[in-house]
Amino acid sequence: MNKAVVLLLSFFMVLSAGVLFAADEVIITDSDDVKLSSDVYEMSLKIDNAKNKKEEIALLEEFAQMLHKSGQYAAAENLYKALLEEKVSKKKRFQYNVSLGDIYALQKNYTLSLDSYRKAEALYKKNLDLKLKTGDILYKSNLYNLAEQNFLEALNIDKDSDYAKRRLGDIYFSQLRYSKALEYYGSVKNVSIDKELVVNMALCYRSLDKTDEAIALTGDYLLRHGNDDEVFFLSGLLYADKRMYDSAEEQFSKSIAANDKNYIVYVYLAAIYMENDKVKKAKKYLDKAYSLNPSYSTIDLMYSEIAYKMGRIYEARRYAHNASLKAKTPFVKEYAQKMIDFLNNKKGAF
Repeated sequence: MNKAVVLLLSFFMVLSAGVLFAADEVIITDSDDVKLSSDVYEMSLKIDNAKNKKEEIALLEEFAQMLHKSGQYAAAENLYKALLEEKVSKKKRFQYNVSLGDIYALQKNYTLSLDSYRKAEALYKKNLDLKLKTGDILYKSNLYNLAEQNFLEALNIDKDSDYAKRRLGDIYFSQLRYSKALEYYGSVKNVSIDKELVVNMALCYRSLDKTDEAIALTGDYLLRHGNDDEVFFLSGLLYADKRMYDSAEEQFSKSIAANDKNYIVYVYLAAIYMENDKVKKAKKYLDKAYSLNPSYSTIDLMYSEIAYKMGRIYEARRYAHNASLKAKTPFVKEYAQKMIDFLNNKKGAF
């Protein structure tokens, strides 16, 4: 029996209750998962009775994959490390390191994930899938310049890689480089079928004051895919940017029809009605927003403005004070204080 098998079998013993233990820790904590425990036990026996080295390694690989798939990451990690101590081919060493990197990535241990991917990359420098995996980890770690370099290298391997183009767009979007983001987003095939991509592109256009392009993009998505509360909301924002308030109201209303739990849509609808001096209607939607999220300071600011318009100065002061207390950003707090100062110079309270 070789070292890998001895190491493996020293890890496990199966109790009749169906809980699998290691020497120092519980590997499988779900006592109800008897089938998994049984599968592990059966696999251990198969490995112990392997006819030759090749079969033994193949069974160890299968075992590691099974543990990985079932979420038993510590056990899978130990198996892959044991396999890396065996005399195996370059291709297998590459696969084991990639699998270790995947396990660490699932656990958000990006440092160890990158280390494993780098070891794999030392074996095969121009593997596209590995380039994409490494790029993802760098992106999630906010290492945008390194991620950018990695995805550009991926495009050197495959100039048609939509995944690399998409991720480069995401990197530039995160860096507020909207024109550059659009350059890569726009080169992805079948843009209109990917909601997140459509939303990001529309936000890029909006930031570049290309509102018409953004409206066309969201409109095309909605025609193709039907109701989507988030895209309806974004479309409403775009129409509001153009002061096309009837169209904005229509889009916001459709967003609410698709999902009536998003308080921010009610806030924007209220803002449109306030813009058109429909104070009672604005308050109706603010009341709905407040019932969903009473801690949102902007609602209190808008209540304050409504109260002021109705001549209720004391009430307006109270709402402005509430907004100042709830404010989570310096901008809102400063605006609330300006409102308080303004109202304190006004006479009348009822």
